[in-house]
Amino acid sequence: MNVSNKREQKEITHSAEHEKSATKLKRYLIDVYIADDHQMVCEGLSELINNSGKAHVSRTFNTLEACRQALQERRPDVLLLDLSMPDGDGVAFCQQIVDNYPNVRVVAVTIHDEYSTIQRMVECGAHGYVLKSSPAEELIEAIVSVWQKQQYVSPQVEAILREGRNNSVALTEVEKNILQLICDGMTNPEVATQLHLSTETINWYRKRLLAKFGAKNTVALVKLALKEQLVAG
Repeated sequence: MNVSNKREQKEITHSAEHEKSATKLKRYLIDVYIADDHQMVCEGLSELINNSGKAHVSRTFNTLEACRQALQERRPDVLLLDLSMPDGDGVAFCQQIVDNYPNVRVVAVTIHDEYSTIQRMVECGAHGYVLKSSPAEELIEAIVSVWQKQQYVSPQVEAILREGRNNSVALTEVEKNILQLICDGMTNPEVATQLHLSTETINWYRKRLLAKFGAKNTVALVKLALKEQLVAG
């Protein structure tokens, strides 16, 4: 083979390698983990994401602890996180991920559409927030956006945030009375006696108040109520 042919062959080889490298880069799939306690949800989201051609679900977890252990071994590009997990608070877990693994982008995928819960996730550093009722396209858009170092909230969530920033938590008169008594340090039976209601009813209202404020326990509920000046200190 003469020098000219050798040079031509070398250029062809280099061109082929460059094209192969470019194709590989173009076909890179965003690595995704899913943490959700419902296996059917994990499977459905995995199929949706894997068929998008933009991302791939490499692992799914039904508990926060399983996800935590896996993250110690290997980190994905994006973690899709349900906030209602059986072994812990999803918001607190998000804070841990943001603090310990800053390169992992966290997107909440949840049914929680309360302003307080969304705001807590934003404050703890979540990179995205999508409701499970959102169209499939929004989830893919969220994954791609956060991977590109952008923040993403779905249009519905953005509307909730906008309205919530202009309004405090809406409470009924009964809820206001119960919240005040809880902040006064009363137990469920004591509140029930004071308001002439059953203990079971007060327990139901307490859970409802926790959900409305996105609080993980009564201590957090009291702090939020005082911060919002919804009760007398």
